[in-house]
Amino acid sequence: MNNIVSCALVALVLSAALQPAFAQSRQTLKQLDELDRKCEAARDAVLPGIREQLIAECILPPPTRRVQQRTLEQCERYWNDYGVKERQRAALDLPECQEAFQARQQYRSRRSR
Repeated sequence: MNNIVSCALVALVLSAALQPAFAQSRQTLKQLDELDRKCEAARDAVLPGIREQLIAECILPPPTRRVQQRTLEQCERYWNDYGVKERQRAALDLPECQEAFQARQQYRSRRSR
């Protein structure tokens, strides 16, 4: 019986001691998620312009006669989903995305110590 009381007391002390660390970790994860949302919003604002530019380049006359000229519809269909399937790679050079990436890297390096 004494062993059970001792184990319960140790568990109670440990949970009280670790509670602030868990709360801080949850707060940090919320901040990282907010940075990710800002990055996502910045990408969503930039990607339509990038798609328009890619479509405009796509309909330009081909460099040689061996390459067939593409229509506007073909180019729109081809580039329509740019940045959706490749969301992790498209527009990563935005300041918001760089900030989110660096914050995640710092968080991971602190956790691995």
